[in-house]
Amino acid sequence: MDLPLTKTIAVSCNAYFAQLGVHDVGSQALAETAAQFGISTGDPAQLRKDLPFASYGQGAVLVSPFKMARVAAAIAAGGKMPEDRWIADESNPRSDPPVDVLPAAEAQFLAEAMRRVVLEGTARHVMAGTPVSIAGKTGTAQLDQGMPHAWFTGFAPYGGDAPRLAFAVLVEHGGYGGRVAAPIAREVMEAARDLGLLR
Repeated sequence: MDLPLTKTIAVSCNAYFAQLGVHDVGSQALAETAAQFGISTGDPAQLRKDLPFASYGQGAVLVSPFKMARVAAAIAAGGKMPEDRWIADESNPRSDPPVDVLPAAEAQFLAEAMRRVVLEGTARHVMAGTPVSIAGKTGTAQLDQGMPHAWFTGFAPYGGDAPRLAFAVLVEHGGYGGRVAAPIAREVMEAARDLGLLR
C-alpha cells in the first residue's frame, strides 16, 4: 500500500497500520512504546498473535479516555507528556515535570496529521465550519458483541503558542468515532472557547 503516513492517519486506514505493525514495528517495540504512555497491550504472546489488529488499537490494547487525553496532550506539548492528575488543587501533592515520550519533530508530525483528520479526513464533515482550530483522531473500537465504541481524541487550538486543552471522548457502543464522538468533542471545544478557556 503506497500512501503517505499523514494520509493514512487522516483517513484511518487500518490495513496500512496492520502491515506497518507486522513488518516494520513488531510486538516488542509496540508494547514498549505503549508502556511509555501507560497503555496496556496485554500478554506478550497474545500480542504477537494479534499484532495486525493491535497495530491499529484493537485486540488486547486497553486504554482509558484519561490516558488517551494524556497522549493528545503529549503531542500538543511537543512530545512532553504531563503527569496524570485527577485533582489539580493542593490536595494532590504530585508535581513531577512532564516526561519526554516523543521527539519534538515526531510530535509535530502527529499534530499535523491529526489536523488533517479534521480538515480532510474522517472528521471533516462534523468539524466543518467550527471556529476552533481542532486537531484530533477518530477511533472505532470493535467488540465481540454489539456496536463498537466511538472515540475521538485530540487537542485545541492547533498551532501557535496559546495554551491548549487536550481531550478524549468515548461513547460506549456508539458506533463510528467520526459520526458520534467527534461532534461531542466539537461541542465541548466550542463551549470551552465561549467560556474563554481557549484563545
